[in-house]
Amino acid sequence: MSHFPLPFRLALRGLGALKVLGLRQGEPLLPRLLFMGADPGEAVDALRRIRSTSGWVHEWTTLSDRHEELGRLAVDRGDSVGAVESLTRAVAYLRVAEYLEVDEPARRLLWSRLVAVAGLVAEHSTPQVMRREMPVPTFLSLPPTEEPAPCVLTLGGVDGVKEEFFALLAAYADRGWAGVALDLPGQGELRRFGGVPWRADAETVVSAVIDELVTMPEIDPRRIIVVGGSAGGYFALRVAATDHRIAGCAVISAPVRLLDVYESAPEPIPRTIRYNLGTESDKTARQALRAFDAVPMLGDIDCPVLQVHGRQDGTVPISQIAPVQAALGKRASVVVYPAGDHMCFNHRPVWEAALRGWLTEQFAHQCRTPCSNP
Repeated sequence: MSHFPLPFRLALRGLGALKVLGLRQGEPLLPRLLFMGADPGEAVDALRRIRSTSGWVHEWTTLSDRHEELGRLAVDRGDSVGAVESLTRAVAYLRVAEYLEVDEPARRLLWSRLVAVAGLVAEHSTPQVMRREMPVPTFLSLPPTEEPAPCVLTLGGVDGVKEEFFALLAAYADRGWAGVALDLPGQGELRRFGGVPWRADAETVVSAVIDELVTMPEIDPRRIIVVGGSAGGYFALRVAATDHRIAGCAVISAPVRLLDVYESAPEPIPRTIRYNLGTESDKTARQALRAFDAVPMLGDIDCPVLQVHGRQDGTVPISQIAPVQAALGKRASVVVYPAGDHMCFNHRPVWEAALRGWLTEQFAHQCRTPCSNP
């Protein structure tokens, strides 16, 4: 069992979770909770009460229990819309509860519940979200269109998991786009249930997913774009560099070297990185992370790239955008928010509009001929 550093625990006890995590400068957690589906009032109220890691787990699981019950009641009475609303909150709260759980069996139990409740969200969503093994655990949403649809493939970050992206999948379906969210090695079910750690060449896993997508008649193989946030953006850049079936790549707050993130990010991110790598050793983590470097590959990217970053990012410094700009020149577009924090959640409506506008433009104009994976 790996506990959190004493200064972090003392700060949590003295200042409370709202100040230490919810509103911390550079990477506030509260906006992310809202992105995942948490209710604003409930989230703030819970963060105000929490003063310990055990209290953290208790508060969020209690909220999850309440919304899971409401969701299951909605299922029983045939209210799919109400079911998805309540069950999505239940998933979000289970996800947050696991964030500070230090007991491994308890962590797996929370994740088992999360996967089960997320399955209900997928089943009752409109359009329905399908679970596939492609070969990794994947959520797939297809729009109700007759023509092959463009596809957005979403990659999560250090603690990102596919269950966070139901709202994104719905937003893409509303625009006539297919959406895919998946767990990479070191994430989600692969790590919690299978013990599968992060791997430096995770792009090979994404290419295997693309292998299946391009065979589906519902998806246009010429219009697949990969989008990644935080460390997911790092992996997205590697995908774009190695799989030239990708028509575009968009990254938000993306590093190009994960060791830099490990050294600069606040807790509990370094602890989560060690968990993803399958080690509790700081030395071992640092050695392993030297292989997680996208810089030597950036020159191989031949598709348009969009970078979104905040100058106040406390997790991935703004300097991380420079290597992409240097390697790609005019093929890379960059949007920087001077007051933006990590993932620019304090500018989310604006950058989401910019991202979806960019996706629309790429899908309209970047119909590239598929080629075999090099």
